[in-house]
Amino acid sequence: MRPGELVLDDRPRDGSHTLALTGELDLATAPDLEAVILSLCSDGACEIVLDLSQVSFLDSSGLRAILSSKTVCEEHSCQLVLTRPREPVERLFELTGLLDKLSFRRLPAATTDGGAGG
Repeated sequence: MRPGELVLDDRPRDGSHTLALTGELDLATAPDLEAVILSLCSDGACEIVLDLSQVSFLDSSGLRAILSSKTVCEEHSCQLVLTRPREPVERLFELTGLLDKLSFRRLPAATTDGGAGG
């Protein structure tokens, strides 16, 4: 993956779509997210989970895209949920007051046992 790139990996399951975002969500890549969300909602998705755990950078354009996506989802009776991002990205949500205005959930725990990190 090149710097400035965003990869959107759609993982559909029973009307729910988990979009795993990897890379940077910014002015250059925000329209890609909005287009995918609109397409999924138009195709009848009932829930979209934005997995933000691998987003390395998020700017105001990325925040606007997420808020716009929330509106699109509401218009299509689809629920938008976000996973907790990495600390620097989560800090942006805190500073803008969006942690309380958006739905967040934790990712299911990985099925790995043991193994010390470090």
